[in-house]
Amino acid sequence: MQPIANRMLNYLQPQMYAKFTMLANQKGCVNLGQGFPNFPSPQMLRDALSEEAQTESLQYTMTSGHPKLLNSASKFFEQQIGCKVNVDKEIMVSSGAQAVLSCVMQGVLNPGDEVILFDPAFDLYRPMIEFQGAKHIGVPIIPKKLNNKQEIIKRYRNGKFQYSQDDDWELDFNYLEKVINKKTKLLLLNSPMNPIGKVFSTEEYNQLADILDKHPQVVVCEDAAYHHITFGKYQPFNYPRCITHPRLKDRTVCVTSAGKMYSATGLRIGFAVGNEEIIKGIKAAQTYHIFCLNPVIQTATARCLDQTIDGKYFQSVKNLYEEQANMLLKGLVESRLNMNYWVPQGGYFVVTDISEIQIPEKYFNDNGFRLTRDFAFAYYMINEFGVVCIPCSPYYENKALGQNYVRWAFCKTSETIQEAINRLK
Repeated sequence: MQPIANRMLNYLQPQMYAKFTMLANQKGCVNLGQGFPNFPSPQMLRDALSEEAQTESLQYTMTSGHPKLLNSASKFFEQQIGCKVNVDKEIMVSSGAQAVLSCVMQGVLNPGDEVILFDPAFDLYRPMIEFQGAKHIGVPIIPKKLNNKQEIIKRYRNGKFQYSQDDDWELDFNYLEKVINKKTKLLLLNSPMNPIGKVFSTEEYNQLADILDKHPQVVVCEDAAYHHITFGKYQPFNYPRCITHPRLKDRTVCVTSAGKMYSATGLRIGFAVGNEEIIKGIKAAQTYHIFCLNPVIQTATARCLDQTIDGKYFQSVKNLYEEQANMLLKGLVESRLNMNYWVPQGGYFVVTDISEIQIPEKYFNDNGFRLTRDFAFAYYMINEFGVVCIPCSPYYENKALGQNYVRWAFCKTSETIQEAINRLK
């Protein structure tokens, strides 16, 4: 007897992040792997949870979300994003951005549909697509150039690395036009991107709109989990976006995360905002998925959105993460590792190129299975440096394209980042 569904057979082992976190704990490593903050969440959130637990009803709420949260979120998104939302028709809430994305897949995709991802794409997308009987197609984003230590350090001024358009990661629009077709139902993009920190430009969205004008059946899903963490010229929430682009907004559903916004990844509150015709199917999926959320967590999140609607809190969050990004990047540049580097435009992560690093042969062997360079490097870091990073090949359709990249998380305290830097010197 085979009690497990065939579609689950490839996913029975611990997830990559869980595996590396377990290794970090076992070996006493500094964990710059999984993207969770290791500093306290804001006190206002704890206070709101405590106070709401004493007064809020503990019964079922509306499947699309608690009215207080839907209203607060709609006002917040209008104020910060400039996106006017009909609270009854154009927004829903689920158990974190991952559950929202799952509802998007269930609400939009039919078996046999195709979904375009921009690689490197967050590795959770592909299983979600497969579980709906759909097919994922990766369109690569390639860096214009590699920056070695000497080149990147020239951009370090006044305590910050200056981002340059010259070393942006470029989307292969020619390949996109080649693979998009009448079977394409969904295009899923992430900006700022996990893992590379890229923010798509207005010019890139204009090019995307030109292509999608020929394919009216395609829905765009904008994963904006890091929309409050943008660096340089971009301000929190205020950067080029699909949900506000005049030619893309009507076909876009934007997914965001309150857990990311309030540095509380266990909060598990995510939002979908978009065209009523798209949201309708996502709401239906939610009804038969988890039905509704914990009311206390919803009303507490609503209070936090109300308290931070002026944006001042998120400016401080941006400043903190930008400081941590620069601290980590400078430490990596000054380490004994001979890598190539890019300056992120947002998000939680720095990605480095490891193509010039000599990795001991023993780290390529995993019980007789030959590992890609990025996984071998990650085990090398764990065992000989005591620092955890994340391999990037799982973010690619073509794993070979990502085998020379690794991801380092800077959503950590200064003490944690400094300890990692000390171990890499």
